[in-house]
Amino acid sequence: MKNVFSGKQNEAEVWIFRFEKANGENNGLGGEHYSFTVNKESDKILGFTWMDKRFESGQELPTKKQTEEIAKSFLNRIEPGLFDRLENLWIRPHDELITVDGQQMTITGMKYKCYLPDEDTYAWLIIGPDKKIITFEQGIKWESGRITEKWLHDSWLKNMG
Repeated sequence: MKNVFSGKQNEAEVWIFRFEKANGENNGLGGEHYSFTVNKESDKILGFTWMDKRFESGQELPTKKQTEEIAKSFLNRIEPGLFDRLENLWIRPHDELITVDGQQMTITGMKYKCYLPDEDTYAWLIIGPDKKIITFEQGIKWESGRITEKWLHDSWLKNMG
């Protein structure tokens, strides 16, 4: 584990965990990492992200149907009934940038973006070329743009100082 710290997300106390490669390869903000956020009070997983060169662009992505099936299976495991409460907004490719060997690399997955009307929040998953989940986030508030803190996003962390 690289580090663990606390913060607030939508005014709730959260833990933020970050793991980086033990060998030091591609470490640091902008590099490869696995990070997740957990609500301190409820222990609910709010999100995770797996930024890894294995998801480099140019590989075959899951179909929209496969993406939906993976999302349904995952969401119903972490919170039974969650999938049925979500309204899917769209499914399409999504890119993120990471630094590998000092160079920018684009990683791509299929994003399954949803709205949760009973909480007025958004949730999404990004499914990688090997059908592994790259990113999951839930409880995201949006008012003409994202207002929820971005603890899983290195670009946001860099701006935080």
